[in-house]
Parts: sequence; structure tokens; C-alpha cells
Amino acid sequence: MHKILVIDDEAGIQELCQRVLIQEGHAVKTASSGEEGLEILAKEGFDLVLSDLRMPGIDGIKLLKKIKETNPETEVIIVTGQATIETAIEALKGGAFDYILKPFNISELISASKKCLDYAKLKRQENVFRETTYLYQLAQEALKTKSEKALLEFILTRMVKSLNADAGSVFIVIPGQCRLVPMAVYGDFSKDKESEMKVGEKIAGWVADKRTPLLIQDGLESFEQFKKLISRPEIVSAVVSPIVNQGMLLGVVCLNRFKYQTNYVFTDHDLESVQVFVFHTALIITAMRNQLAAIELDNLKTEFLANVSHELRTPLMAISGAMELLMVFAKALIDNEKGRMFLDMISRNIERMRYLVNDLLDFSRMETGIIKVLREPFDICQVIRETAQDLVVRAGEKQITVQCDNSSGEKMDIMADRERIKQVLINLIINSIKFTANGGVVRVGCYAKNGSDVEFYVKDNGIGIPEDKFDKIFEKFYQVDGSVSRVQQGFGLGLAIVKAIIDAHGGKITVESEINKGSSFTVKLPGSFLGK
Repeated sequence: MHKILVIDDEAGIQELCQRVLIQEGHAVKTASSGEEGLEILAKEGFDLVLSDLRMPGIDGIKLLKKIKETNPETEVIIVTGQATIETAIEALKGGAFDYILKPFNISELISASKKCLDYAKLKRQENVFRETTYLYQLAQEALKTKSEKALLEFILTRMVKSLNADAGSVFIVIPGQCRLVPMAVYGDFSKDKESEMKVGEKIAGWVADKRTPLLIQDGLESFEQFKKLISRPEIVSAVVSPIVNQGMLLGVVCLNRFKYQTNYVFTDHDLESVQVFVFHTALIITAMRNQLAAIELDNLKTEFLANVSHELRTPLMAISGAMELLMVFAKALIDNEKGRMFLDMISRNIERMRYLVNDLLDFSRMETGIIKVLREPFDICQVIRETAQDLVVRAGEKQITVQCDNSSGEKMDIMADRERIKQVLINLIINSIKFTANGGVVRVGCYAKNGSDVEFYVKDNGIGIPEDKFDKIFEKFYQVDGSVSRVQQGFGLGLAIVKAIIDAHGGKITVESEINKGSSFTVKLPGSFLGK
């Protein structure tokens, strides 16, 4: 429902306009003079004023100027029986939306009013859309600072300016304590008016408790729930709205207009605009909190894994050393087929454990930025052959063949970190072995490209990777099969470590895959080729 004020010194015109516009679904008030109209406008907001041009006292042009000074968001249509080109131009220059000639028929009145109100609505929507779009741009910057206070200050500033408020504040709920704490303040707010409060106390606390927005246009006298509160005479109007997301109360936003500044009231449309702002604010606050929670959880995971890996390494080294000694002294056990089988089983699982612990340690270093690249010249073909040979036993458990595509005598010198590149090859080949069925083939090879680059690859004919998972597989802790009952074990760190090492070399890793046909990982090391 729109609010329209009709100002005309002819009672017949007032009654006609009021009757017709009420039938159109609008709330209509009337005034017999410009002075009376201004008194009404000082107490409440209107979407549209229909004003006569010629009236005793303040005429239509002076009234138009006054309205645009005190109520700039109110649209005005001038109604006159003595229109000239000059007065029409003067009215439009003064900010009038349109003018209607007397005598007018009902359809003209309805049409002009509808066009004006539709225009005002579009203008408000465009402004709110522009400001909320800008909010997200500001939010991206604030998210980088990881400061909720900075984010709320950005949002509040845009809200105040967009809605022509003079001051504003945002209170945030302290979880589990039912308290509202001021987080952002704009404009003329003294310290005692920024103090925290309980949910249910004062105006902001009531809005938080009821989760109901509030529009205050003429003091607190008409609000029974605030009769014990002392009204602030300098505030001409206020809007207070809860910030809620998915049923959870996040806070409250308050906007004020002062008598000594803007000096006109908020309207129902302003309240609607505030609620649009608040909706987006709730989404942005939630997004930031989720991001911060994810970072905190990530840090806890990293710290936990670093501690676990160090704790595991000591007993693992003791087991490994004891196993080596046992192999020396346990000749009778080795000669026994079952004894040899159990010793092999222990040895294999020690090796698996070593890989897991090394992954944890490397991940911890990667997260703290300790991974270093020590470049030196080496033959990558030789490293590929060594790595393939080291994993023959591991592959043999599934009757998988690890095949080197480069010939046995081929040589290719590159400049990179030898141990880190070998670690990349180990992780990629083990990954292929894991996801290739018994009797499959894993191929490894390298080649020079563009005269200065080197590329090496690991290919398999395994189960493949869904295309929508290509980017995710390089994320830490990610498992293509994330279920508790998954067949393949591990922390989901291998490919994340591979990517971190390749990134540290300034290189790039890509994947191609087809379900049930296999996967191919290719690593490019730019500018590393030294020659054959």
C-alpha cells in the first residue's frame, strides 16, 4: 500500500482524489493548504504528494521546493487549471515528476499516479540493488582482513548513506549469553548510547527478542512496550531490524535521523530497504564466520597432524631398527616359509607406515611454509627407474606392472630438487597402484618440451576419476571416496603434497581421466631442462 497526500484548497478536488485513490488500494490523506500539508509531512512519510499549483499562502511551486528539501524521497505531481509552458518547465525543474491539467478525468489521475509510484519503486530497488552489490565487493576486501568488525563497519556505512540516515549502529549477539554488544557505529553516538545490553532490554533488545523490525516515526509514545524508556528528542525517526540467518539471531541494526540534520521520517519503503540490506548482511556475516571456523579447524588439523606424526615417528624407528636386527639373527625363522611370510608382512607394513608418517611431516612443513626446494642437476630418467624399482614389491602385491617408457640407457639432466621430485613420483605411482585393479599396468616416463621444459607423467589403467573431482583431488584431506567404509586407506594428503612441491618449483600438474579406463597425471617443470 502506498501513502498519498492530496493538497488542494478545493474540497471537491480533495474528495474526488481521495475516493479514487483509495479505490486503487492506496492510503490517502488530504490538506487544504501548503502549510497544513507541510505539518502532516513533518510527522509521517508519503510516497506521493498531489499538490495544486495555485493556493493561498504557499503556492505549489514553493511547496514543491520545500518538500524536496525536507522529504527528498517523496514524489510530487502538480495539479493546475492554469498551466503554461513556463510553469510546467519550472515545476519539472523543481523536481516534480509530472503535472495534471484541470479539469482531469479519473483515468488521467490513476495513470499519472501509477506511473509515478512505479518509477519511485524502481528507483528504490535500483538503489538497494546497487548498494547490496557494492556490499559484496566490500565484503571480499573485509574477508581478506578476517575482521568481522571491519566488515560490519563497511556494511553500516553503505546502509547509512544509501538510506539517508544520520547515524547507525550494529549490535552483535554473544552466543550463549543473550547479550548484544555494539560492533560498528556510524555518526553521532555517544559512548553511553553504545553500551551493551541484554536481549529484551531497550529498543534494540526488544527487536532482537521478538525478531521483528520496527519503524519509529513520531517518538515512542505510540509504543506501549517502550513507555518506561526515555525518548530522545533529537531523533525524528528510526529503523531497527534484527539480523537473522536460517532462524539464528546474529544481531540488530539501528538507523536514526536527527531533527538537526536530515529532519524527515523513515517510511515503510525505507524499512523494506533496510530488511533487504539486513538479509544480505546476515549472509555475509555467516559466510565470514564459516570461513574463519574453517581456517581455525584447518589450523587445528595441521597442529594435530604435526604432533601425531612426531609421536608416531619414534616408535616406528624403533620397530624398523628392531626388524633389521631380527633379520640378522633369525636365520631359522627366515628359512621357515611361514616365518618368512610374517617377516615380509611386518616389513611391508613398516614401509607403509613410514610413507604415512612422512606424508604427515611433509604436510606439516607445507602448512607452515617450511618446505624448501634445493635445486641441483640430476638425471630424471635415472630417478624414474629407481623409483619404479623401489615400488616393485608394493605393485607386486596386486600383480601390477610398473613400466618405464624411457629406455634403460636414456639420460635427461634437469635442474630441480632431486629428493622432492622423487617424492612426487613415489606419491603418484602409489596413488596409481591404489586405484588400479589387480593385473593392471602403471606407466612412467619423461620428455623434453619446447627446448627448455621437462614433463614427466604417471599413467594407469585403473578405475579413473570423475571429471567434476579433478580440482578437488589436489585439496588436502580430500578422498574421491570419502566414506568410512572406503577400500583405499590414507589421509588424503599425497596429491596435496605433490601439488605443493610442484608449485614450489614453479611448475604445474594436470590430470586427465576416464571412468574405468584410467588416469594420467602430467607434471611440467618449466625452464628446468639441461640436456641429454
